[in-house]
Amino acid sequence: MTAELVILDNNSPETYREMAAKRIKQLMQNWIDNTLELAAELAAAAETFPLNPKRPDERPGFAKWAANETGLHRTQIANLLRVHKRFGQKEHGLHRLGQHVMILLASPKVPESARQEAIKRSESGVHVSYTDAKKIVKVHKHPPPKAANMQAKEEGRPVLASDGYIYFGTDPGRAKEGEDRRTMVYGVRRALDALGNIHLTGNQFLLYAMPHQLWDAEEGKIIKRALRWLTSLDEAWDNRE
Repeated sequence: MTAELVILDNNSPETYREMAAKRIKQLMQNWIDNTLELAAELAAAAETFPLNPKRPDERPGFAKWAANETGLHRTQIANLLRVHKRFGQKEHGLHRLGQHVMILLASPKVPESARQEAIKRSESGVHVSYTDAKKIVKVHKHPPPKAANMQAKEEGRPVLASDGYIYFGTDPGRAKEGEDRRTMVYGVRRALDALGNIHLTGNQFLLYAMPHQLWDAEEGKIIKRALRWLTSLDEAWDNRE
């Protein structure tokens, strides 16, 4: 179903708003198929309200009117207005994207390249689900690993890639070396933080722990090795320059 936007040039804003509210309610009966038309009707109705001189993006009174007349939540109204702002009514293939996908892609945080890829896929007949759209946005929001590493090298700063890892502009070997270093150093810091804040003696700790949570005879050797290493760390810390 494709609805046509009603324009009443010769009517007062109040009369137009009455007709717009009726039209919006009709479109809401099949919201999924009519998302773009519903967004356009809301945007047209919003234009009958004067702009806020201090904040040009606001039209005082519109959100309250729309919520009262249509039953839509203000968040829904804002989402639909963003859909209209980003897509209008002329984009081919948008009807196949689905309401939630369009709302996601209309977010100002989504790169334009992600929107265009989703539209292109839809135009070619590929079904783009909400999960698919989120993946597209993630890829465009953060570059692929190789590109992220190159960007980090060129800009001299860490860059988050689409695989969830941070790249520092180094070759893979050096990057792994840096990751291993962070893992070890912060692992030791967490361990010392836990040990330094225990308010139990050694005997109290052994009584406090469940038997199966403790070490066996072979594993217990780790305690003496850890003690030797901590003693060495303590001396090195005191003697550092």
